[in-house]
Amino acid sequence: MRNTKGKRFADKKSAKSKNIQNEKRTNISILNVPDSNNINKFENNNVNRFENNNVNRFEAEQYTHSKKDKKKKKKKKSILFNIIIIICLAAIIYSSYNIVLWFIDNYKNKKLLEDLYNDVTITEEDVIINDTKLKKKHYDITKLIERNPDTVGWIYVNNTNIDYPIVQAKDNDFYLNHTFDKESNSVGSIFADYRCSFPKLGYNTVVYGHNRKDGSMFGTLQRSLTEEWYSEEENLYINMSTANEDHIYRVFSTFVCNDEDVTGYTQTSFSSKEDFKNYVNKLKQRSSHNFETDLNEASQILTLYTCYGINNQRLLVCAVLVE
Repeated sequence: MRNTKGKRFADKKSAKSKNIQNEKRTNISILNVPDSNNINKFENNNVNRFENNNVNRFEAEQYTHSKKDKKKKKKKKSILFNIIIIICLAAIIYSSYNIVLWFIDNYKNKKLLEDLYNDVTITEEDVIINDTKLKKKHYDITKLIERNPDTVGWIYVNNTNIDYPIVQAKDNDFYLNHTFDKESNSVGSIFADYRCSFPKLGYNTVVYGHNRKDGSMFGTLQRSLTEEWYSEEENLYINMSTANEDHIYRVFSTFVCNDEDVTGYTQTSFSSKEDFKNYVNKLKQRSSHNFETDLNEASQILTLYTCYGINNQRLLVCAVLVE
């Protein structure tokens, strides 16, 4: 009896224990089964996190590239700016250097001319030409010839700064940038065309000089284009002395022409008197003013030549021998 009860109690206890274990297994199984909402939420979080990471990475890369581009652009601008600064500084230095040289050359030439004036003897005599009372100047250039054998004369133009010795080389290049003493200088000299003859003059004596900004050399020849200058009769007469003669010329033509045309107005030799007459008429027709000066086929003329303006032009003043 006791054994039967004990056995029943043991069986109930064993069954109860098994039920408890089964419930635990069921609970554990339930806990281990994933919920669909949790899965979706997890997946969405992962996707969002992945997308956010990609977006952040892309934005970071874009920012990095943008920063690099800005640095490159800034570097390029800096290099370009430095190049511009260097070019500007070089231009300033070069211009300053040329300006200094310009002043030095002018100073040297001025001192040289003061010295030359001491070596020339100037005398005057009164003459009357076309009812106009004039001063005929005589320049004794003997000492200048001894100093420089290239000396062929002296020229003076009334109411200008033109009062210089004339030299002549074997070409028309040397005295463009050499002084009377044959030293290199941008001022150059007043010089005659190498094709002209001295002291016996030919049909056309051509004399060149720079148009200097300070009014030196032929820098004041452009006054001949103004009514204020040519309305004064005395201004129309130009004095030129050679080694053994003194000459007076009267202006009959002044004009400006292009450089490519100027060779047609600096002719020094002519095939005949008729050829020379046609040439003179061409000069008169080109003149900016009618000077009412008489010429003929036996005339001898003087042509003063200089640069003019900024467009590579040339100014020519032509005068005929009258005394």
